[in-house]
Amino acid sequence: MKSKLHKHRNSGFTLIEIMVVVLILGLVISTVGPSVWNALFSSQSKVAGNQIRLFHSTLDQYKLEVYSFPESLDELTEPNPTTGQPFIKIIPLDPWKNEYDYEKDSEGNPFITCYGADGEPGGDNENQDITTETVFSQ
Repeated sequence: MKSKLHKHRNSGFTLIEIMVVVLILGLVISTVGPSVWNALFSSQSKVAGNQIRLFHSTLDQYKLEVYSFPESLDELTEPNPTTGQPFIKIIPLDPWKNEYDYEKDSEGNPFITCYGADGEPGGDNENQDITTETVFSQ
């Protein structure tokens, strides 16, 4: 009877073993965590840049059909005069769920801005603006 009781006491983890595992996990997370966060932000910026490129491609197609750039991105969802289909079905939000800012410069060319994670002009790192100029200068 005593041997069964003795086996039962040795079948668990000690407090020291659990603390060692938690310490190792903490070290791994603190080492890898920043890299994962930077990779996530980098991919969101790349998605925004790719969406801006796609907008410009669609805007160029719009100009070929209508002979001018639209006054707003919403005009891209209206039927194409030639095909009756919209140039784009929906206007996507940026990776941070904000709307893109669309303007035409003094020469009438489109300029698109994504304001980053904070949705406000300016900022650094994840809050940095991504614009037509920054996308096409890379």
